Formats: sequence, C-alpha cells, structure tokens
Amino acid sequence: MDRPDTRATPIDSILFGYGPMLPFIAATIACMALPAPWPGIAMWLVTIWGAMILTFVGGVRRGFGFGDHSASTAVEIATMLLYFCTAGVALLLPWPRASLLLLAGGFAIAAILDTRAARSGDAPAHFAALRIPQFGIATLCLIAIGVSV
Repeated sequence: MDRPDTRATPIDSILFGYGPMLPFIAATIACMALPAPWPGIAMWLVTIWGAMILTFVGGVRRGFGFGDHSASTAVEIATMLLYFCTAGVALLLPWPRASLLLLAGGFAIAAILDTRAARSGDAPAHFAALRIPQFGIATLCLIAIGVSV
C-alpha cells in the first residue's frame, strides 16, 4: 500500500518511533538511580534493546528501498549493512561501555543518514522531522549510561 508523499509524521510512526525510545529512558534512570545490581542489568538489557532497534531500523530502510523504486538500492543496502553491522559488533564487544558508545554512535549516524535520505527520497519524507529527535533520545541515553557506570 502506497502512502501519499507527505512530510507530516503519521501517528503510527510517532507511536512506533518514540515508543521504543522509552526503554532507553528507563535504563538511564535505572543506571543513575537504582542500587547494584540494577545498573549492570539495565546496561546489559539496553545494549540488547539498542542493537535490536538499530537492526530493525536498517530493515526499515531496506524495506523502503524494496517498496519505492525511486529509492537508490545501493544506498539502501549500504545503510542497512552499516546499521546491522554496528549493532552486531556492539553485541559482540567484551566491553559493555564500548558497546553502549558504539550504539550511541550508530544512532547518531542513523539520525543524520535517515534525515538526509528523507530529503533525497531514499527514506519516507517524514523521517526528516522524526529521526533527529527520536534517535537523539537513544543517543543521549546511551552516552549517559556509558559514562555513568
């Protein structure tokens, strides 16, 4: 089903865009406000969550390329691989803080790349307004956790 080309952010993108950012906020609060062992548990869980979300976002970008023939297939594949590999490496690193900071970098890059892609037609147009505040939450929370524990 094709959506009209609009820059207005659909309600489902608001709900499913900002909803998954809530665990980042919860993990940040847990790391800063709860006694041991909760900060370590929250750090471990948010690493897994962040990797899952970043991988999902890569799939969204690739899926857009399948559905919109004007999107650049090469750009969509490269972007998907960047997000997927960043998430995978973050899960494999033996240093939790490095994993968090790598994911933070991945979300910051995704915010920039998806915003640019929306402006060039390689992502839904509403990503231009959605991605920086959405992924800004994840990025700031991951950095806060990474430097606090």
